[in-house]
Amino acid sequence: MEKLKKKTPSFSFWIWVIASIIFRLILIYFPKNLNLSSRPEVSTPLTSFRRLAEGYWLKQSSMSPYAGSMYHGSPLLLSLLGPLTVKRIEGQPDHLLYRTNSLGRFWMGHCNSFVSLSCYSDHSVFSQVIFLLGCGPDAPPRKLFLQRHQQEEVLNQSKLPLGFSWRPIIHFAFWALLWSVYVLVLCGISLKQFGGIWEMFKSTYGFILTVEDLSPNIGVLWYFFAEVFDFFRNFFLIVFHVNIIFMILPLAIRLCHRPCFLAFVYIAIFSMLKSYPSVGDSALYLGLLGWFVNELADMQFSFFLFCGYFGVSLLSPVMHNLWIWRGTGNANFYFATAMVYACLQIILVVEGVSAMLNHDRKLRNLTTGKPRDAKS
Repeated sequence: MEKLKKKTPSFSFWIWVIASIIFRLILIYFPKNLNLSSRPEVSTPLTSFRRLAEGYWLKQSSMSPYAGSMYHGSPLLLSLLGPLTVKRIEGQPDHLLYRTNSLGRFWMGHCNSFVSLSCYSDHSVFSQVIFLLGCGPDAPPRKLFLQRHQQEEVLNQSKLPLGFSWRPIIHFAFWALLWSVYVLVLCGISLKQFGGIWEMFKSTYGFILTVEDLSPNIGVLWYFFAEVFDFFRNFFLIVFHVNIIFMILPLAIRLCHRPCFLAFVYIAIFSMLKSYPSVGDSALYLGLLGWFVNELADMQFSFFLFCGYFGVSLLSPVMHNLWIWRGTGNANFYFATAMVYACLQIILVVEGVSAMLNHDRKLRNLTTGKPRDAKS
């Protein structure tokens, strides 16, 4: 029986791996029919491969990649991924054809890969990094083990979770600072003749914070700032961005003993409130739910959330088609799906945090309860 229990998780894991690969091949095999590269749910001003192609073309033409107000990524990505947007026509080796219809899902997949690797290597939100490096992976609070140790006097001190340590945090901060300076120097060299590093900050982070592009997406900021008066624009920009900061500290204090789950909550909140979200952001934090399948087993609205995400994924393209192409709808139809999508993410975060706290509360009740007799 024990062998069967050990084989079952592995078998189910490989089933999901094979299914995901097949689904990915289907998306690659029908790129023209699905037309994912032009979908606002997939391609955003930050992840659009078309904009990357234009930025690379501008740089190849000895102009600033940010001159056309289209590209808003790192200049280093132009050197790494820019050549992928170009192909040479046979018989005309000097003629370059830029693939403006390249896949947006390719770019979003790479972005999510970097974020996933960051979570795996402890390089994500800094507050979560501090807890993960200082306390280790997710675990019940140390005081629960101490209480159990005092009652039963069974656990040895060597078996207790280690305390908080600043040494790995200082080590990480040093190398993170070193690599950041190294990357900034490379960016400055790449943009030396086009305005320097300040031009990059203005066209990347400044573009994100000011929400200059109001292209429709599955977020809520584009519609809000399209309707708000210019006189109040700066005020609401501060409100939306500061709102994220107010959530970081309370969550970090409450979930300090579960840094991996804290990273999941941060990613979900940021994908919900970011200026230019896409379905790739949801795919990232929904994929991380597998880490906490046992702790979140008591979530009350799991089926409701599943139906909601599925319904939004079907209605969003329909509403966009009715608004843009058929002219039988308007922006309110598409924005309604974005509002539902935001509400679903809020419910997921609230229910997830509540389920995790209930799980910890059950552990606390078990550890503080009366110890059972050894014979029983």
